[in-house]
Amino acid sequence: SNLALLIKSKKMDNIFNITISFIGKLTNLIMAMLSLGIVAEILYGSPVLGMSVMNNVMDVINMLGGNGVVGLIALVILYQLLEKK
Repeated sequence: SNLALLIKSKKMDNIFNITISFIGKLTNLIMAMLSLGIVAEILYGSPVLGMSVMNNVMDVINMLGGNGVVGLIALVILYQLLEKK
């Protein structure tokens, strides 16, 4: 019985580790694509694939900044999450 619980526990740990790793890699990919979109928009002076990455980023920053202290706290939490790798 204890062995079965230990095996189940190891399987759950493995599933959590795989999920966390996947989310981390997905976040890195999204950040790389975001950076590429910003650089491409700066170089070409027009939106990439019909989307203005810089305008969208500025809208998010303005939205967070417009919410005062709550926006500032959300921005700090987001920064901490992205810095943790």
